[in-house]
Amino acid sequence: MQLKIENIKISGAIEILDKLKLKGLKSVHRTRLIRLLSDKLQEVIEEEKSLKESYAAKDDEGKPIIIDDKYDIEETEKLQEDLEAFFNEKVVIDGGDNQVTIKSVKQSLEECDIDWSGQQAYDYANLYEAFEGGDE
Repeated sequence: MQLKIENIKISGAIEILDKLKLKGLKSVHRTRLIRLLSDKLQEVIEEEKSLKESYAAKDDEGKPIIIDDKYDIEETEKLQEDLEAFFNEKVVIDGGDNQVTIKSVKQSLEECDIDWSGQQAYDYANLYEAFEGGDE
């Protein structure tokens, strides 16, 4: 079993996991998965920044120009294309050492009795659908 989720959906998945009220080992598994996803999210944030910097206009020292806390982007359309592709890339957390954690969290999602609405309902559905394999 594995968790395979798009970069753009990691933050919403973390929020859903954070709202689950769990005890004991299930809580430990949830916290472990949140930590793994948070690490992935941090990588995504750093890579997004690097991508934006690569399209930013540079000053005389070769550093990206920042105006009003935003990069001065030279090729906006190309950056948007790359960002879209980047955000659609999937992060994979697979079995191995995480097999029990992944199965436990999926089961917790199935058993939770929270009535999700709005964006949280979409985030819940995206997270649940990100679990692959292991249904045997």
